[in-house]
Amino acid sequence: SKVTILFSQLLLFAMWSSYLAAQEQKRSSVAILELEPKGVPEVEVSALSDRLRSELLNTGSFDLMERGKMQEILKEQGFQQSGACNTDACAVEVGQLIGVQKMIAGSLGKVGKTYTVNLRLIDVRTGRIERSVVRDYAGEIDKLLTTEMKQVALILAASASERRMAPQAKPAAMSKPIYKKWWFYAGIGAVAAGGAAAALLSGGGEASTTPENNDIPLPP
Repeated sequence: SKVTILFSQLLLFAMWSSYLAAQEQKRSSVAILELEPKGVPEVEVSALSDRLRSELLNTGSFDLMERGKMQEILKEQGFQQSGACNTDACAVEVGQLIGVQKMIAGSLGKVGKTYTVNLRLIDVRTGRIERSVVRDYAGEIDKLLTTEMKQVALILAASASERRMAPQAKPAAMSKPIYKKWWFYAGIGAVAAGGAAAALLSGGGEASTTPENNDIPLPP
């Protein structure tokens, strides 16, 4: 009947909505520390750090905190650091102060005509290095800016996507089975109720064919 079909469609819609919600993955918040210069002028390192931020933002894999916002929060928190903040411990401390989940720290070095980009993706909660990226490039720094920074950003983005998908393969991290969802039983009940209502509606107009016995039983 129409009532049964309607309730069945509502049940399917609820199941599909729950599935989509389970598949949706929240992007990690991240901030990038200034790259540590090693044989490279600071002005060029600063430009490459900014380019890395832009390329990482373009991947859409992270919620990236702007450098100005990060510096503003650190200033409000009274953060003081003598020298460059290039250790994992310092990156974790900064990440905790500014309230992000991940930090990216690293360096840019040059030996001869070869540039080396060395980056680390650090989990602020655990302090663990989730991904390390090392890229060597021989040539003019222009290509390092326009090409290598994009490749590094794509590698980090791919790593983030893999980690978001990983919990789905672990049974302990999976969401509750469908038969443990409250709306599963509600939907079944609704379908059953709809079927019963439809049966009553369709059979309610029929007269009883069993004759009524009005005879008074005689005593033995």
